[in-house]
Amino acid sequence: MKMNDAPALKYWSHGFDDSALGSPQTFRAIFAAMEHPGQLVTIRENPQAPDVLNSASAAICLTLLDDETPVWTDLDRNNPAIHWLQFDCQSSVVTESCMANFAIITKPATMPALDSFRVDPYEYPDKATTIVIQVDDILPTAVNKYSNIFLDNTVQLDLKGVPNKFWNQWWQLSGLYPLGVDIFFTCDDVLIALSKIKRNMS
Repeated sequence: MKMNDAPALKYWSHGFDDSALGSPQTFRAIFAAMEHPGQLVTIRENPQAPDVLNSASAAICLTLLDDETPVWTDLDRNNPAIHWLQFDCQSSVVTESCMANFAIITKPATMPALDSFRVDPYEYPDKATTIVIQVDDILPTAVNKYSNIFLDNTVQLDLKGVPNKFWNQWWQLSGLYPLGVDIFFTCDDVLIALSKIKRNMS
């Protein structure tokens, strides 16, 4: 195909207005979320990205992804975000969730089972899948008895769009503690980390 025959594609200028500041600031926000599971952390960077990705998800992608990070997403292959992940984040987009070190879920109600992703292998704990799940809303009220189990015990949140089967799957994975997958929920510019828990097997 000649370059002139290729479909017009939009470029996002590497996402961050100031990449020298954007990535370090976002990394600090990610680390803060991991230190305090269930705490709402605001990512103040608003990178240029396809509309299907909220600003928190886009900032995380720009900060954590590189050419050595295979990515799986539930987005259609023709979605502009696929091109953005490949060129602006420099990542390869894989076709199977088990091949991914990083996953982006835009429709949590139909996401694959958690055990279809890479669970920490003992030899290579850094190879487990980090999963970013976009939710419709985050409500600071105790209306979901499942999610409250897996967040900080002082935090009670309802993550809109996350089905109960997800929490059941997370509970099953907790039997593999400290192995598992890493989960982040995002909504607009807000990030929440889900902590691995040690399941009492007695």
